[in-house]
Amino acid sequence: MSQFSPNKIFNHLDRIHEWKTKGLSRPITYEIDMTNLCDARCPFCFGYSDRTSTNFSLTFDEAKDIVDQIHDFGGKAITFTGGGEPLCNPDTLKVLQYVRKKGLDAGFITSGYALNPEKCRIIVENCTWVRISLDAGTESFYAISHGMGEKVFNRVKENIAELVRIKKELGSDVTIGTGFLTFDEMTDDMLNFVVLSRELGVDYAQFRPLLKREQDKEINEFADEKILENLSKAASYSTDTFSLLCSISKYTKLMSGSGKRSYGKCYGHHFATVVAADKKMYICCHMRGIKKYVIGDLEKNSLREIWESDKRKEVYENIDFDDCPLLCRCDGMNEILWRINPATTHKNFL
Repeated sequence: MSQFSPNKIFNHLDRIHEWKTKGLSRPITYEIDMTNLCDARCPFCFGYSDRTSTNFSLTFDEAKDIVDQIHDFGGKAITFTGGGEPLCNPDTLKVLQYVRKKGLDAGFITSGYALNPEKCRIIVENCTWVRISLDAGTESFYAISHGMGEKVFNRVKENIAELVRIKKELGSDVTIGTGFLTFDEMTDDMLNFVVLSRELGVDYAQFRPLLKREQDKEINEFADEKILENLSKAASYSTDTFSLLCSISKYTKLMSGSGKRSYGKCYGHHFATVVAADKKMYICCHMRGIKKYVIGDLEKNSLREIWESDKRKEVYENIDFDDCPLLCRCDGMNEILWRINPATTHKNFL
């Protein structure tokens, strides 16, 4: 089973049972934004669009308290993401080490620019997986996807190679991958990205479509059949030690206009949630910074209080799918949960 398969929800039958019987499950996975600051200039960032007014960062003590609450409330894993670039907060790696001390799994998403050998070692020693948002195979396309030039691109490549080197040195089973968001301007660099990722020695390279909210009309995230052609060609670069990950069906649905939801509720929210750098919690990762999707504030209430509150329930019941990107983070999980939730007639006749 792929590490990105929605079927992983079946590893948590106790939480599915909790949700089915109580109408509410405690989250399994949490995303934590250690900061909204970022060292990149990605033109289509799904983080906060106005960083001048949202430059919050969690202190070590604040993050430690949140981790304690996640642990005590039955959380299983924490992903350090953004928001901003996790490594722009000097306390992030201390918090990562604390997460592992508490027995929680940790994932890490980074641009890779702020890494150095010491930071690479801490990440390899403490993470289940790390994904570098490389989004290019050449410096000219890196300037398009990240808004920065050759010097930064070369440094990121060196840092990825260092992660791989330390993994081999330690005999670690951490999964190291690279990510590439596809949109029309980047189509011609897709195969270069795969070749570079394999040369750097990572475990996988992943393609994902650049998703947009319904109101973001100006983003033309899809190109033409060339994306599918490149995905097919890219698959041939897979080896016993290097995988090419993508969802061909997702691309096919989106490009054919058949990506409409087959479910009526976002049940996936019950199993995963987001803590932002200002200590506010959001209904999901795609809704960061949108006031109507704030489910609570950890500055004012505990995690348990927020999760069991009428406020969270009200926000959940009023999710407007027009605000959501098609085939979003919870889409695959929602399809599964939607099928198993309705009351079944003649249930004993299979």
